[in-house]
Amino acid sequence: MAAEEGLCVTSSLVNLGDIADYVAQQATVAGLDEECTFEVQMAVDEACTNSIQHAYRGHVDGELRVCAFRDGEDFVVEITDFGVPFDPQAVPDPDLTGPLEERSVGGLGVYLMRRLMDSVEFRADPAAGNVVVMRKSTRVGRA
Repeated sequence: MAAEEGLCVTSSLVNLGDIADYVAQQATVAGLDEECTFEVQMAVDEACTNSIQHAYRGHVDGELRVCAFRDGEDFVVEITDFGVPFDPQAVPDPDLTGPLEERSVGGLGVYLMRRLMDSVEFRADPAAGNVVVMRKSTRVGRA
């Protein structure tokens, strides 16, 4: 169940700081510690950057909605855009084994989001937009 409030900004990279501040404030209210809050901020930054650069293809007049709230024992962040839909299955797993100089640039966003959060779900709907739902447990001593 989504919270009533959220943050709505244009699809400009200059808004990433405001998004990070909003997420940190909501994470603190939800009871996340500093380390978990930082992890959530990193995952949200990746998701929002992907929306701005790929869904909106750099156009700064798109709408980006971020809603963060506690749902039971989870801290949930929902990010919605109305740009080009994203298929996470089309993104190959990054090769983390080769030498750095031989690896391709980029392609780590979805991987990082999944590593930093307990769950990441992507939905695309022509009417409701593209939604990324990420969850992080608020339980102390979580696995």
